[in-house]
Amino acid sequence: MSNRQSNQTFLVTGAGGLLGGDLVRAWQGRPVVGLDHAVLDITDAAACRCALDEYRPSVVVNCAARASLDFCETHRDEAMRVNADGARRLAEACAAAGAMLVHISTDYVFDGTKPEPYVEEDEPRPLSVYSESKVAGERAVIEVSPKNLVVRVAWIFGFNDKSFPRTVLRRARHMPTVGVIGDQLGSPTYSFDIAEAIGRLVETGAVGIVQFTNEGLCTRFDMTRYIFERLGLGGERVRAIASKELPWVAPRPAKLEVSKAKYQRTTGARVRTWQEALDEYLAVDADCAALARAAGG
Repeated sequence: MSNRQSNQTFLVTGAGGLLGGDLVRAWQGRPVVGLDHAVLDITDAAACRCALDEYRPSVVVNCAARASLDFCETHRDEAMRVNADGARRLAEACAAAGAMLVHISTDYVFDGTKPEPYVEEDEPRPLSVYSESKVAGERAVIEVSPKNLVVRVAWIFGFNDKSFPRTVLRRARHMPTVGVIGDQLGSPTYSFDIAEAIGRLVETGAVGIVQFTNEGLCTRFDMTRYIFERLGLGGERVRAIASKELPWVAPRPAKLEVSKAKYQRTTGARVRTWQEALDEYLAVDADCAALARAAGG
């Protein structure tokens, strides 16, 4: 965030997760508070009001969610309770406290059948319960207040043990080759770039729905091979597997790309490629470097 935002006080929900935790890290030195689920359950309306009263943020960034597609597919009520009802309760508490809500959503609100990149005005067509619950959450947040902001992101990687780069490198310690999905296309997106994007959007007064991912498409196989080559493990240690080989319950889109044109028009900022963002991440993540060394890199 730029210095012009130093007067903004941010509260991040879901701070125990990948994106929430990384937003707090990225905004160190700024007035920011991170609350994980144990501290704030967004499905509890009274707890939301108390948190807003205690911390008095000007901006709340909601990263709290049920994010496992397969869990959501078999636990529909829980998915809707958190991703839809919880988002509404938090939005209502923000409205009562005079705080802006930035709600994190996903490109998975679309089914991936559109040949061109999806724009914000395209009608969502969710394939899974998770996706349905995120669509409902988006609509609830905007319905409570049109001054709120929904940011759709995709394929987040960052400084968390569940982050994809660390996951595949951990697997490489015990396997001569690592099998990774090679038939689904998406846009890997760096958590710190999302932090920067949110900061710019808040600074410019953006409202409604805005999409942000790093530029470019790849499969997770492509991404893994890129990581292995950069860290000296060799791309030949990665093999492509078909998604049908995995025991997934929830359907996933085969290809998803969202337009960043609205974000660029609003902020005037350039969007980095996923390769540029991943290069920076790999250069600073000590855990990835240690895992690569343990795997023979």
